[in-house]
Amino acid sequence: MQISSSDIKTNIHEDFHKKYKAFGDFVDSGELWDMCISAIFDVTLINSIIFCNDIHQIPPVNTFLKVMQISRDLTELEKRSVGAFWGFVFKFVFGYRNQKSVAARVNTVKTATYFYDVAESVSVY
Repeated sequence: MQISSSDIKTNIHEDFHKKYKAFGDFVDSGELWDMCISAIFDVTLINSIIFCNDIHQIPPVNTFLKVMQISRDLTELEKRSVGAFWGFVFKFVFGYRNQKSVAARVNTVKTATYFYDVAESVSVY
């Protein structure tokens, strides 16, 4: 599957708040949201996040937080919101059917989820 960054953003804006009602306020909420969206448009980064997830079973949240080097501790709501964001992208945009929670240990995130069982490999342009 090849998908554009713009198509991913469209899917997020149309459906994220429907699938993750508890995190609907995260949409367009500020700096952390903007960083998530900018990761989608950084083609090298998003494809690296996919690669790390698929090959090394490194959760997207893990890779995202390490690359973005967020210096402050995230609140519980921020951590869960970022997890919901990447969960939405991988499950509802890319079509991964299964997931597994593993230790993360980045920023103040202790666990995160990687995704598997996708019909075809994903590439973002």
